[in-house]
Amino acid sequence: MSIGAAHYLQRFSRNIGILTTEEQDQLKNKTVGVAGVGGLGGQSLINLSRMGIGNFKIADLDTFDVPNTNRQIGASFKTMGRLKVDVMSEMVQDINPDAKVEIFNQGIQSHNVDDFVKNCDVVVDSLDFFCLSARRLVYDACAKHNKIVILSAPLGFSATLHVFSSTSMTANHYFNWHQGMNQFEQMIHFAVGMAPSGLHTKYLKLSPEALVERGTGPSIATGCTLGGSLVATEVIVALLGRRGLFEAPMFTQFDPYLGTYKRKKIYFGNRGLFQRLKIAIAKKYYGGLEKKFLEFIK
Repeated sequence: MSIGAAHYLQRFSRNIGILTTEEQDQLKNKTVGVAGVGGLGGQSLINLSRMGIGNFKIADLDTFDVPNTNRQIGASFKTMGRLKVDVMSEMVQDINPDAKVEIFNQGIQSHNVDDFVKNCDVVVDSLDFFCLSARRLVYDACAKHNKIVILSAPLGFSATLHVFSSTSMTANHYFNWHQGMNQFEQMIHFAVGMAPSGLHTKYLKLSPEALVERGTGPSIATGCTLGGSLVATEVIVALLGRRGLFEAPMFTQFDPYLGTYKRKKIYFGNRGLFQRLKIAIAKKYYGGLEKKFLEFIK
């Protein structure tokens, strides 16, 4: 056994018993792409690093700023103004110096999305809510290269889980994204499809003006850490094939504040009657802000 292999087994020895030694050895050679390494993405990345994933691709073009401090694991006084990908890469290699991290510091773009996706075993979609163009690029590239995408959104104290694969309903079908839709319509469809049960709406006070005009909404650390745990667990399942994936049209939302766990299938995705009704209500509620939203995302 090489010194590197011995160090790897020692570093992740406490995983054994939950994972087998053979499974742990498999993870060392797997590659996970994490698109967006801020709140939920940063937490997912660190969880996966501690589980022993050996190779990462991480994409983000943003730097850490003061408001990130409340929820992003890489945000601290010392990291303010630094690129998130640089900070998170260092954190991964502090956990596992043998880990390989490929950085995409321009984020997800049309010219690099294929390079980001094609050698990954699994891709994590932890892009910002408003990154609709980049998100669509990721899903289209993953469909092209037959890759699994795992998505979570932190919503208040809760987090969601969605999985898209070659055997699942496609993201375009589930969210009912189609040609001719502007980005405002895509955002509404995405928001409604992410959390059909809307558990968080019982207590989360969301300002439409802040959401659309400034691109911000309420967030809290536990939503990101919970989502990062849901994502990392499902990534391990995908990589090791330990059970069937909770894939679309299935969705999950867990809210520990309410003590409520929801997992069910939305058989027709956003094309179903109740989802279309929710979309119509959301469009009416946010409709007056469509122009401002489209100006904001330019």
